[in-house]
Amino acid sequence: MKTFVRVARTLNFSEAARQIHRTQSSVTEQIQALEADLGVPLFDRSNRRLALTDGGACLLDYADRLIGLADEARAAVLAAAGSACRTLEVGGIETLAAAFLPDVVARMAATHPDIAVRVTVAQTSTLHAQVKDGTLDAALFFGTRPHDDGVRCGVIAHAPLMLIVPPGHRLAARASAGHDDVAHERFLVTAPGCAYRRMFEAAFRSRVDGEPVIAGQSDSVAAIVRMVERGLGCAIVPRMVPALADARVAMVPWRGEGATVPLSLAWRARASSAITALHEAVAAVEMQY
Repeated sequence: MKTFVRVARTLNFSEAARQIHRTQSSVTEQIQALEADLGVPLFDRSNRRLALTDGGACLLDYADRLIGLADEARAAVLAAAGSACRTLEVGGIETLAAAFLPDVVARMAATHPDIAVRVTVAQTSTLHAQVKDGTLDAALFFGTRPHDDGVRCGVIAHAPLMLIVPPGHRLAARASAGHDDVAHERFLVTAPGCAYRRMFEAAFRSRVDGEPVIAGQSDSVAAIVRMVERGLGCAIVPRMVPALADARVAMVPWRGEGATVPLSLAWRARASSAITALHEAVAAVEMQY
């Protein structure tokens, strides 16, 4: 059923196989076996693009509930047998996986040794999709998202943003800085659509004297920090970015609109003692900014 959900979400056998670490032939065989058991085709393969049949769309409506009940049944059986070790699949973007999740996992290990936490690192859009399709039980990310069918989301903290500048920069000793202070500065940014790029854009949303100057772009926040060290530009990043710990840069608190970014937790909506334990661990861990 989990394989069916992944194929139904991606509408691509090879991509589904890649995401669940199976061969394409194995995924195809599982779908064919499910179709044979139900006696109806679940996918229309007649065109170039795979599509759900009416029967497949109907099954997808039930799939998440079936998977959830199966997981709950497994946990209940293990608990009754005295071997209630469960695995909680938690995802996070790279910064949070490195700077926050280790403390959460340690807290879970101390308070709920019967729950093993497995951490996945991915981009925000992938995390959202994997919580929705059941691959992940929960995910941490910057920003917010509305409640959805089967998925809940809540803000757990607000992370402060910092303007980072090279050593000796004219703003290095400032108590704070806003977009009026950086009118002629050159910035290093991540790609459009990235969570860090959205933070940067939010910081300049109310600016009325033109767009900030982009000096360069990188997919890696750690690389951007190193480029700032070498005097190639400035950047705006969360204070909790691990690469800042030993970086030779000056960090100036950003002020005004977009001075902080929400840190959110999304989780599967079905009731689960493991999810409750995760919420407790997240609330107990002190955020290291």
